Amino acid sequence: MKTIRVDIKNNPYQVVVGFDLINQENLKILQNKEVLLVLDENTPSSCKDKITKELLDLSAKFHTLEVLASEENKSRETLDRIHSKLIKERYSRDCFLIGLGGGITCDITGFAAATYQRGVNFILFPSTLLSQVDASVGGKTAINHPQGKNMIGAFHQPKQVFADVSLLSFLPDMEISNGLSEVIKHALISDKEYFEWLETNMEDIISLEPKALERAITRSIEIKAEIVAKDEKEKGIRKYLNFGHTFGHAIELYGGFKEFSHGQSVAIGMLMAMKLSCIYEGFSEDDLIRSRDLISKANPNLDFKINFEEKKLIKNMSVDKKRVGNNLTFILLKKIGQAKINTDIEEADIAKAIHSLV
Repeated sequence: MKTIRVDIKNNPYQVVVGFDLINQENLKILQNKEVLLVLDENTPSSCKDKITKELLDLSAKFHTLEVLASEENKSRETLDRIHSKLIKERYSRDCFLIGLGGGITCDITGFAAATYQRGVNFILFPSTLLSQVDASVGGKTAINHPQGKNMIGAFHQPKQVFADVSLLSFLPDMEISNGLSEVIKHALISDKEYFEWLETNMEDIISLEPKALERAITRSIEIKAEIVAKDEKEKGIRKYLNFGHTFGHAIELYGGFKEFSHGQSVAIGMLMAMKLSCIYEGFSEDDLIRSRDLISKANPNLDFKINFEEKKLIKNMSVDKKRVGNNLTFILLKKIGQAKINTDIEEADIAKAIHSLV
């Protein structure tokens, strides 16, 4: 078991990485508290039963609410369901929300906690690889708008996060691939040695070999925690974590949040961003090929040769929340392990990057 401290000023907390973390010792902070458990329909029944039993024994008040884990349901309507449940059951400002599920569930649980009675506590048990290495750490909470992803949200840090590796054994292969896109992203923006370790150990991670999987999750969370601790509100280096996401969120919107998953969109977006990196930052073609090979290995069922309508994709980028004035913000790479912010990209070069995969 590994404990990682997210050392945010005034709001520090711990992320625990390990196996079989749903137990009374980890939940003791909820003794005699009012607790609402928000979980999604993909939560294994054994996991749901276990945490329900523990919370019934510990808490003063306990209810559950199930949500649908899809981007179209990361919405005002789902948020309203959570708020309505809290109000109906007379939850006080001293209550705790628990999010048990993937990134969508973690995001919307956090946003409900941020907005109920001007902010209440929440704890996360992310149950997918993507949510463990990304959505559960850093306090970004949000819902989608029909015109853009995560456009309505708040920074609100959890009290604690439990990344239970044993929960990943229930996942289909595509969910592992989705999470690996973010794992690779962390290596590309910050740690060349980690990237090289991923090249060597990717097959073990994909096959869910426990030690390799735990190390990948731990190192990814460490990288994100280090960045978030220095820049909680994304004024500077936290933007590095958006590598591949300016393209990626536009791709998700392009497919109506149904055709491409978040992980697939980020995988494609990183390759496009690396093409821009070659044009603007001197990123080498050899490193582009190495990176593409690793991303492809992690996403064996994804066809990267997609002929996007460039005008539609660029229009989707124009509503991206990372825009500065009229300029899009791109995170580019100077080399593997070294990122750079660039807000001065020509539209013609964006088009080249979009078509570079075809």
